[in-house]
Amino acid sequence: MKLDGAALWQRVKHFFDFSAKRREIYQKWDQLAENGDKEARYKLLMLYREESEEYYPLSFKWTIAVANEGEDCGVMLQAAEMYEAGYGAPRNEEKALLWFERALSLHILQGKNSPLSLEASNYIQQRIQEIRGKLSEEPR
Repeated sequence: MKLDGAALWQRVKHFFDFSAKRREIYQKWDQLAENGDKEARYKLLMLYREESEEYYPLSFKWTIAVANEGEDCGVMLQAAEMYEAGYGAPRNEEKALLWFERALSLHILQGKNSPLSLEASNYIQQRIQEIRGKLSEEPR
């Protein structure tokens, strides 16, 4: 399918209009989240998995806010992964380790009520061991 100049311009214009609308939606969600809307907070913290790196800082902001509430070990796990990979914040293995440990502790406390699977629990334990090993090898 070959596009003429006008059709190509319309597609480019539509793309940028859509991006602007998306930014506007995320700004509205951010305002709602600032005012305590839990649904908006969860929508925003999932942006790093769904959107481009442009939105990682916004996602990180709300991931940490929800993780600090101490009620969701899945969000704590996400905070750990974001710190470990440097998504939305500078890479920080010490903080990643802290969040992996918090996620595992809450998972254990919640028992059968935990939203995390056995595989997730095993993954967290593996990450804790690997990061502890790496940090103990590094000169301080």
